[in-house]
Formats: sequence, C-alpha cells, structure tokens
Amino acid sequence: MKSLFAKLNLAWALFLHFLRKLWRRRAGYRAFLENYREDRLVPLSRTDKDWLLRFSRCFNCGICDTVCPALEQLPQSLFPGPSYLVTTLTRATPDFWAAGIDFSLCEDCRLCEKVCPNQVPVKEALDFIQAKAEETFSLKISEA
Repeated sequence: MKSLFAKLNLAWALFLHFLRKLWRRRAGYRAFLENYREDRLVPLSRTDKDWLLRFSRCFNCGICDTVCPALEQLPQSLFPGPSYLVTTLTRATPDFWAAGIDFSLCEDCRLCEKVCPNQVPVKEALDFIQAKAEETFSLKISEA
C-alpha cells in the first residue's frame, strides 16, 4: 500500500511539474531577454536564422560596391556600401544599434544583387539589419 501511495504521489508531482511548465515558458523567455539585455542580444526566429545563412554567402568580393550609385555620390563614412553592410553587420548582431547608418541612402536599385556572383539578397539584408537595429535600440532605450 505504501508503494502504491508513493507511486501515485510521484505521478501527481510529475503531472503538476509538466502542467506548471506550460505557463512558465513565457517567464523563461522574459528571463532570457532580461539576462541578455545588457549585451543587446535579441532572439532570432527560425526565419531570421535562415536569412542570416543566406547573407553569409557573401565572401566580400566587392563587385557590388563597383556598381552602387550611392557610393559614387557619397563618402564611405556616410554609406559604407553593400559589401560592408552585408558582411560586417549581419555577422555582428549585437552591434546593429550602434551602426548609425542611414539606410535611406540606399537607392533600392538592386544593381548590387544583379552583379553578385552568389546572389546575396542585399536589399533584404539591409531591411533585416534595419529591423534588428530598431529592435536592439528599443532594448537599449528601455534600460533607462
């Protein structure tokens, strides 16, 4: 009888454990965000990871920079060019907020994508970087 009572008690405790776990997921997510807020790490969805994988095909040949009309008109200090944006910023996610790049300087001509030997989606990379920069910047602001 004691053995049966012990097993039922253990089964009840296990059931409650998994039941509580269903509601604690969000608390874990919030704890994750809090733990990494100082490092400005934002969670990446599966789609974000797939995009980062596509951007990582860039091997920085610089061909895209040769056809970029924005680079012809602006100094590199204002707009560093598509190769820099894709290779550097997509590999440094915690620093999106610090990039300080005006993404509106890109003329959306997509010439860089047409000449890219690896078909890197540069415009999508810029949109991704801008979205993550806003997300990390909002983390930085909410600290204050």
